[in-house]
Amino acid sequence: MTATDTVDLSISGTVVDVTNGTLRETSVAIDDGEIVALGDRPADREIQTEYIAPGLIDAHMHVESSMVTASRYGNAVLERGVTSVVADPHEIANVCGVSGVRGMIEDASYTPLKMRFTAPSSVPASHLQDGGATVGVEDVRELLADERVIALGEVMNIPGLLAGDETVHAKIEAARESGLTVDGHAPRVAGDDLQAVARYLDNDHESVTAAEALEKLHAGMRVYIREGSCSKNLDELIALVDRDDVDSRRLSLCSDDRDVTELVELGSVDFAVERAIEHGVDPVEAVQMATINTAESYGLPFGRVQPGAPADLVCLSDLTSWDVDHVVVDGVPDPTEGIGEPPATTVETDTVSFEAVEPADLAIERLSGGPVRVQVIDSIGRIQTARMERELPIERLGGGPEVVTPDPAADVVALSVIERHGGDGSIGNGFVHGLGLDRGAVGMTVAHDAHNCLVAGTSFDAMARVANHLEAVGGGVATFDPDTETMETLELPVGGLMSDEPLASVNEQFRTVETAAREMGLDHEGGVHALTFLALEVIPERRLTNNGLVDVEAFEYTDVVLE
Repeated sequence: MTATDTVDLSISGTVVDVTNGTLRETSVAIDDGEIVALGDRPADREIQTEYIAPGLIDAHMHVESSMVTASRYGNAVLERGVTSVVADPHEIANVCGVSGVRGMIEDASYTPLKMRFTAPSSVPASHLQDGGATVGVEDVRELLADERVIALGEVMNIPGLLAGDETVHAKIEAARESGLTVDGHAPRVAGDDLQAVARYLDNDHESVTAAEALEKLHAGMRVYIREGSCSKNLDELIALVDRDDVDSRRLSLCSDDRDVTELVELGSVDFAVERAIEHGVDPVEAVQMATINTAESYGLPFGRVQPGAPADLVCLSDLTSWDVDHVVVDGVPDPTEGIGEPPATTVETDTVSFEAVEPADLAIERLSGGPVRVQVIDSIGRIQTARMERELPIERLGGGPEVVTPDPAADVVALSVIERHGGDGSIGNGFVHGLGLDRGAVGMTVAHDAHNCLVAGTSFDAMARVANHLEAVGGGVATFDPDTETMETLELPVGGLMSDEPLASVNEQFRTVETAAREMGLDHEGGVHALTFLALEVIPERRLTNNGLVDVEAFEYTDVVLE
């Protein structure tokens, strides 16, 4: 192609040159979906804009956390200038295994968003909880052979990695043999353990303090600064950009988990770019952290404005506020305009199955009188938990046994995790502090990572009602208010995690459930979404699984009732 040949599209404005870290006035010539030149070219269509930036890339996220399917998610974030995401589908993999991942990848083909995937490495996340499926070494090898799979998903079994677990290391070796990145998940890992982990993991998105992130950077890992719904770490970590001992090109931005309401109201990684700029980060540097830095981490061809790159661009009227006029994907302006409804989901439904539970099934019997001292999960922040001990009363449950009873006045409510994948239906019972519930119950089949049915409540009767309702509707999020005898529900029939309804409809239903929970006293800063992490047994310090209370540091079960 010569300088006189007519191209499909020419866009003129100030280019955000993330390759060189500069701004410069020029035109971008696009033909057959590719950037062919920087400079004036005759074109079939011309667009004049203030700024031309590469489309944003979310470095690490889980579609399932948005509670909508991949195709619905993609069309929602594209209009915000996000043209690609690196999606870890380990949530659906914990429910449906490789078939769920395959279904997710197929569903993603119905959106112009360039959704790239990682092969789930930790399914199950540990031996301490029962999920719906296992993803073994050969499954990982099979997935890594798909060109849309660009990395091994976050390795969460850090104790296994450090102990030389053969399966963990075989999955990492499979990624290395394919020349692919290995994503990390190393909360609070430091010192000699971090040095050992850094031999195998390329990045980490779990840092919550600048000191933690800095140690990982100095160990050679890339750090992904997370700004999601439950984990909002950007305010604490963004100062790393200005440190003399940090190369900001080793930093990326990600959303990790973004619930449907914040996705609608705030966006995804585009929000992190805006927040970084608000903190005083140079706009070009902020865009680098959501484009070329991530592209280089995974060897992706996009995320830059230069000849030979795919024409994935954002036209902006203002860079600092990320005010989007047009989005271009593979040379097509505004690719979601006029797009039709996606076909029926390719991910499994009908995945929630357990026998009806009675209130007594969710309680801990205690034959000797009370009160008794118990270990309680203290829900601090949006995702972190701490150990706590409290005295709780013993009361007779209806005409049945004497049981350890929650104390809502002290902000301690009951918590149960019910195996919901058609297995043995085992139930782990315990208590949680910090939710604020003063009546009723809240439950969901979204409970990272095994996604069993989790219910929290002030009474075992209300908890049983919610659990049985969720089984009947095939999964979702629900509240029961005994004062009004009202059950509010967001049904999530796709893997018990997602809905294939339009984003606006899912958001409206979720907000109804969230409002009902707030009216029952739930005042946790993470809202309903915070409950989804109470069963995540790979993040310190205490979690509850269907098999019982877990001491995460010791990586073993521990008693709820203390003798």
